[in-house]
Amino acid sequence: MTGPQLPAHTEPDDPIFAVCGPDGASLRCRVCGAVDEIVADEVPSMAGYGEDTCTRCTRCGSVETTDPIFGWRAKPATWPPAPEHDQP
Repeated sequence: MTGPQLPAHTEPDDPIFAVCGPDGASLRCRVCGAVDEIVADEVPSMAGYGEDTCTRCTRCGSVETTDPIFGWRAKPATWPPAPEHDQP
C-alpha cells in the first residue's frame, strides 16, 4: 500500500498538514498519512522582523514554510518515494 495521496481536486494553496483525532490535538500529513510525525520550528526572520516557520513531515519530507516577505508556501514530497537502485 502506498499511503494516502493528496486528493486530485487539491489546490496548490491547500495545506499539507491537517488536524485530526477526536480532540483535534494531532497533526496528519495529507501526503503520506503520517500522524504526529511532524516537526515544527520558528526562528527570527532574516527579513529583520517577524518570524520564519518551517513545518516538516519526518516520514515523507513534505514541507510548509512561512516568512514575512513571501508568506506561506507548501512543497509536498513525492509519495511513495522512488525505489533506490544499486549502482553496478
